[in-house]
Amino acid sequence: MFNTVLVRCLALLLCWLGFHVSALYFLLAVILLNTHHKEIFGW
Repeated sequence: MFNTVLVRCLALLLCWLGFHVSALYFLLAVILLNTHHKEIFGW
């Protein structure tokens, strides 16, 4: 439960940083989505 919330919050934070700071944060968000898709999407 806690891991799921943590991963979802981190993905949202990285997307927000990608818009406002640097596009390199989108790369980190994509890597996070690829490695933790079960926690984020539930499948």
